[in-house]
Amino acid sequence: MKLNLFTLLLLFCFSVINAQTNTFKVDVNKLIGENTQFWKAAGTDLLYYLSERPSGQALLDRMDKTNSCVYLRNHYTLTGHIREGLEVGIEVYSEDKDGNAVYDFSRVNKIYGEFVKRGLKPVVECDYMPKGLTSRELDNSVGNDEGMSVKNAGPEDWDKWHALLVAFTKNLVETFGAEEVRTWYFEVWNEPDGWKVSDINTFYKLYDVFVDAVVSVDPKLKVGGPACYHESFLKNFIEHVVNGTNLYTGKKGTRIDFISYHIYGLSGGWLNSEPSIKPQVQRFSQSVLWVSRLLEKYESLKDVEFHVNEWGMSSHFQKTVAEYPDLQFRNTEESPLFLVKMVDNLYAIEDNYDFPTSMLLYWGGAWEAEKDGFFLGNRGLTTAGNIPKPIQTGYEMLAQLGDERIEVSGPRIGGRIGILATKSSEKEIQMIVYNYNETDDDLTILDEINVHITGLLEGDYTIEEYNLDREDNNTYREWQKQGSPKTSKDADLEKLWEAADLSITNSIKLSNSDDYLQLKMNLPRHSMKLIKIQIE
Repeated sequence: MKLNLFTLLLLFCFSVINAQTNTFKVDVNKLIGENTQFWKAAGTDLLYYLSERPSGQALLDRMDKTNSCVYLRNHYTLTGHIREGLEVGIEVYSEDKDGNAVYDFSRVNKIYGEFVKRGLKPVVECDYMPKGLTSRELDNSVGNDEGMSVKNAGPEDWDKWHALLVAFTKNLVETFGAEEVRTWYFEVWNEPDGWKVSDINTFYKLYDVFVDAVVSVDPKLKVGGPACYHESFLKNFIEHVVNGTNLYTGKKGTRIDFISYHIYGLSGGWLNSEPSIKPQVQRFSQSVLWVSRLLEKYESLKDVEFHVNEWGMSSHFQKTVAEYPDLQFRNTEESPLFLVKMVDNLYAIEDNYDFPTSMLLYWGGAWEAEKDGFFLGNRGLTTAGNIPKPIQTGYEMLAQLGDERIEVSGPRIGGRIGILATKSSEKEIQMIVYNYNETDDDLTILDEINVHITGLLEGDYTIEEYNLDREDNNTYREWQKQGSPKTSKDADLEKLWEAADLSITNSIKLSNSDDYLQLKMNLPRHSMKLIKIQIE
């Protein structure tokens, strides 16, 4: 029996304008791979600070409750740093009057404890150089492309640096247990692109010493880097770890378990300039394909994981819409749509080029919540009142997908409309259908989508829809309806929380005596829907 659910699934009563028809086929019996949930990762410069504050605690609780994040990454693990008047880093090293090392890992342990008790896992950046190990202040840093400078310097005593890393790693293993820490990642530094070319061997030695120290504690710990964003830097770094001379052991090459790279849709420096530049998912796909071509040249790297452990539609997390109105996409439904389309594209690269992305880490936390400012345009997951922004809702929708990915055929991936299809059992199927093109300017248009599902079991079905659009499950649009209040004290938080928690926008029950189901829907541009099909 063919079931036409056009009227049941159609949630929009206005006319279809210039609609484009798209037909997809989903065969639930054709599994194409594991749903690795590689996107369950986030981070921020302020993670340490915020993890000790109610705003950060609320975000960590939300991640735990919704199962929307696994890995958390932060800067300034080993040295103090002031950001906007806040001490966001941890100074773990000092020396007594006799020059003996004094370690203090208590705050690191406390913060990582907050992660672990919620089932979250650190990406441990071993940066930056503690003040007690170098007196040089930015003397070999040229800064990054956006003017950010850090203390890119090697230690004055390499043995003391090695000993610190050994002590730090031992402390983590003793505190959290070897089995737990083996599920973490240890990373050498952050964005070393700012090192002077003339001193790049210092960074290479920093990596070589870091690897030796960490794996000397437990060879099963995972080490990697370099967390860079320039293709040329990554290329030279890979050549060093594969074919170069290890600057600590003197042997050839250095162990690497994961390669980390940063990709942003555009630099904050390009905002509000003419011609207007829009972030595009294709930018990410091209960069990942470039990395795949680079790594395939090295046989020894075939089992090394690839991490995009910073991403965002735009960099410069602290910039706001007050300064740069173009950053509105950080507030709206566009960010979760960009995320879902990118996940679909990265899975396509895995399926077609045998190059999986093992981590996709969004750089954003709870800074707007801490400042109690609504939808400032910062690159965060929550806003005032600890309300999730639409980007967090996107992560929570992705978290509803099942363990196995199902084959989808139809319009090419990378276009306007796509489907992520999964199942968690023979009786439970999940899909996210999205309609998003980055350069859309007319959002009144609806596109017709036909989904033909085959391989189903006979039985009684429950079909649930969860829309994320300009009406449903969208905290930003609810905030606008309230007159765009400035702080949580001025807002109707109850209604904002209703918009934040995924709610069903349509539900039907039916009986099916065939293995075939047809879904028809008219989906507005810049919207998506999660569809859950359960056989009772």
